[in-house]
Amino acid sequence: MAEMKTKLNSHGRFNYFVNVVHYGENCGASHARNTGYNYSTADWCLFLDDDIIPEPSLLDAYIGAILRYPEAKVFVCQTNLPMPMNTWTQILSVSNVMYFYGIASRRTHPPWGVTANLMVKGKRHNHVVQFKGIYPKTGGGEDIDLVFQLKDFYALHPRTKGMHKNSMVVGVPGAIVLHPWWNGGNVCYAQIMGWALGDSLCLTEWPKKTFLVLPNWIEVGTLLSLLGLSQVFQLRGQQASSVNLISIIEAVVVIAIIDHCVKFATFYKTANVVSHQTGKGFIHSVVVALGASSVISAQELMRLWALFCRASIFSFSRRMDWFDGQTPTEILDIQLRSGLMFIAYLFIVYHFCFAA
Repeated sequence: MAEMKTKLNSHGRFNYFVNVVHYGENCGASHARNTGYNYSTADWCLFLDDDIIPEPSLLDAYIGAILRYPEAKVFVCQTNLPMPMNTWTQILSVSNVMYFYGIASRRTHPPWGVTANLMVKGKRHNHVVQFKGIYPKTGGGEDIDLVFQLKDFYALHPRTKGMHKNSMVVGVPGAIVLHPWWNGGNVCYAQIMGWALGDSLCLTEWPKKTFLVLPNWIEVGTLLSLLGLSQVFQLRGQQASSVNLISIIEAVVVIAIIDHCVKFATFYKTANVVSHQTGKGFIHSVVVALGASSVISAQELMRLWALFCRASIFSFSRRMDWFDGQTPTEILDIQLRSGLMFIAYLFIVYHFCFAA
C-alpha cells in the first residue's frame, strides 16, 4: 500500500482522480467492489481483477462499445488466459470451466460476465444494486448475481421499461485483459470448488432462473448412503443389515464409475487434440480427460455439500440456467441426459440392492 501511494504521488502532488481505499482486514470481494462502486460518481464503472494485465486499447474498446450501444447497461468483455503450460492447465482448459471468461467473443448479448473484466452503469443510475455479502470472500457467484440484479432493475425502470433484458448486456470482444493461471498454474481444486460454493447460492437467490433435472451420480449416491445408514440403525447387529449395506456401497461405487466414464468419453476427444498439440501421446490424453472429469465432479460435490450446509431441500436436483433463458434447447438436452443417466442408475441400484 505504501508503494502504491508513493507511485501515485511521484509527481510531487496529490492525484485527485485516484482514490485508494485500504481496509485493515480482508472484507471479501463483494465488500471491496461495493466500496469502489459507491465511491464512484461516473456514468460507468469498470471492474477489473487485481492480477490481470489490460491491453493498451482496453478503454478505447469500451468507449467504442458505449457509442455503438448507448442503451446498454452492462458490457461483458474478453478475459483471456495464457496457453496451457502443463497438465493441470490443460485439464482446466479441456474441462471448459472458464467458458464465461471468453463469452464476449461467443455471444453478442451474453447473459452475464465475470468481474475480472466487466463494465456496468455507474452507481448513481441504479442506487439499489449492490454486490451481495452472502457470497464467498474469494469470489464466486457474486458477478452472476450483480448482472441479474441490473437486468431486473432496468427492466422496471421507467426509461427502459419494455427493453428486452438480453439486449441490456453487450459483449465487447475487443476489450481484452490477460488473466494468469490460478495458483501459478499448479493444481487448484480449492479455487474451482470455491466457485461452485458461490454459484450454488444463485439457486436460492434466483429460483425463477433454475430448472429441475433427475438426480446426478452424487445425489443418487447420497440418497443410497442415507438409505444404507437407516438400514444400519434399524437392523443393527443383524446379518441382513451388513449384507444390504455392502450392496449399497457396491451400487454407489459402480454409479460413480459409470458417471466418470461418461465424462471421460465427453472430454477425451478434446484432450486428445490438446495432447497432440503438445507432442504427448495416448496416456497423457487419458490423464487430461480423467482430470477434466474430476474438475466437474469436484464442483458437483461442493454444490451438494453447500446444499446440506444450508439445509436447502429446494436446491436438490436443481440446476441454474446460466444462460438466463437464451438456450431453452440446452436445458432440454440437460434434462434428457439426466433422465437417461438416472435410468441407468436405477438399473444398477436394482441389480445390486434388490435383484437378489
